[in-house]
Amino acid sequence: MIACTRDCYDTCIFDSKYKPLNIFPVNGFTCSRGIADVKRNSINRIKSAYYEGKEITVEEGIRILAKRIREIKPEEILHIDYDGNQGLLTWYYPARLWNYLGSSSTDYSICSAEGHETIKAHYGSSFGALPEDFAKFSSVVFWGSEASISFIHGWKILKDKYKVTIDVRKSETAKRSDKYYIIKPGSDVYLAIGILKKLVEKGKIRDAELQDKVAPFNYSLIEEATSLKEKDIEDLADFYFNEKPLTIIGFAIGRSLNGGYAIGVISLIPGLLGIENGFFYSNSQGWGIDFDYLRGTHLYKPRKIINMGDVGDRINEFKIIFVWNSNPLHSLPGGDKIMEAVNDGRVFLVVHDPFWSETAKLANLVFPGLTFLEKEDVVYSYWHNYLVYNEPIINNSLGITEVNLMHKIARELEISEDFIFEDLWKAVEVSLRNTGISVEELKRRKVVKVSPKVTRKFSIEPFPKPDDLEFPQGEFLVYSSHPNYTNSQFKEIYGERKPIVFNSKFEGEGILYTEKGQVRVIFKKAEDLPTGVYFLFKSSLFDLDGKPINSIIDGKKGKFGGTPLLNIKVQAKRVKLFTLNF
Repeated sequence: MIACTRDCYDTCIFDSKYKPLNIFPVNGFTCSRGIADVKRNSINRIKSAYYEGKEITVEEGIRILAKRIREIKPEEILHIDYDGNQGLLTWYYPARLWNYLGSSSTDYSICSAEGHETIKAHYGSSFGALPEDFAKFSSVVFWGSEASISFIHGWKILKDKYKVTIDVRKSETAKRSDKYYIIKPGSDVYLAIGILKKLVEKGKIRDAELQDKVAPFNYSLIEEATSLKEKDIEDLADFYFNEKPLTIIGFAIGRSLNGGYAIGVISLIPGLLGIENGFFYSNSQGWGIDFDYLRGTHLYKPRKIINMGDVGDRINEFKIIFVWNSNPLHSLPGGDKIMEAVNDGRVFLVVHDPFWSETAKLANLVFPGLTFLEKEDVVYSYWHNYLVYNEPIINNSLGITEVNLMHKIARELEISEDFIFEDLWKAVEVSLRNTGISVEELKRRKVVKVSPKVTRKFSIEPFPKPDDLEFPQGEFLVYSSHPNYTNSQFKEIYGERKPIVFNSKFEGEGILYTEKGQVRVIFKKAEDLPTGVYFLFKSSLFDLDGKPINSIIDGKKGKFGGTPLLNIKVQAKRVKLFTLNF
């Protein structure tokens, strides 16, 4: 058996011939990326270590890196890793070496942290509905979620239910829904408060504390913030009370203005209405997996932790950046500053990756990685409750696993600490102790269901006052997933995408800019986008000059999980009109 390890809700599970298993909720089908994975596996591969563009052995590369590590302070090393591969042995365990050394780390805030923190504040856990729960509902609200593209198995279960979508644009999910509401970017929290206010006024929720919380928000304020009419808000409130829908809350909201408050208040609606298992955000923190043990932070912690949105601005604090399981030039704010620091020789960039990503191409030192099709691992899902033992189905002797590379670096640094060299399956065993699943059982059965390990509570706090919120006004750049790409992955199969910014008024070459800088893009008119919304697929995050689009991110962060606000206020201008031929 083998499971897709990507940053994706679905976590498809396949047999040894890479055919999707016909079990609920995988249901025998996969996406366009899953279909292409085996073909992609042999394209654009890093097949050797490289130093300053010249092929070397892995051992030579390790000696070069170890020498540099000895010459600097531990906190001048920054490791950047994220969810390019969700395997326990790919993402988590390799961080032990860097935490033991006392190097700097990011805070892993770039994606879902904001929502996890606010939902946990209300419920004690961000854990929500399971696939079996999805099937029990007769209706669903997709709130800031492009589920028909980025959550295809959840969509499959829910596609015949009565569907309502709330979004800042007429998404594919909105087009396929029975009803949709288009609101201003950053106004989700105002709408959620408006729904609760109506429910209180109608006597559908009897809660004196909540009544006091929603009272300062009058409907003229909510209407101006959202662009919806009071009648629309009332219709949504009636729908929630009468139909008791499941609410799918998209990660994108947490990367938007007022995002933490928005996700928290949205999650309160089903809780206050008594809708059992009434929302879904992410279930990754509910399986009882001890990620801290795998990373080693139970014993050794980074000397410095920096927000993922600040890496570019704080680049001069570091002399070595070690990257695995991520493509920070593509995904992190300030990618242009990382580029400049490497090109100027201020930062020595080391990348371990199976593919020649944009970050790998820039690196001073590159190590060849293995894909999830080529190595053992343990994979969990942040939706369904299957734990999967991944067995390699393709042989590749040219790459090196993350665990083996970290062990080799440690030996070259003359580290003999048992903690670093703990048997990886023993480490996995300890990390799974709260799940009730042993490594022996997992390897024997290959696919095992895990029971949620969740402690519940309920609190209305934190609930915003009007002064806690930034009023949504101006023009915004927003992002979403393309069906053929997982962020920067799969360009080998589906090609490089031009930086096309869909909008309501411009056609041709133009500029998007903020106080942080500007990027050169291609504007394309789209009739279904409201005025003031500029839309870009997440697979197109480099401009016409090869500059990261995220270089213009203004540095604002969420109040709860520190998630960088990627959906930002921008200004735009067209500089050249031409006919688009794609």
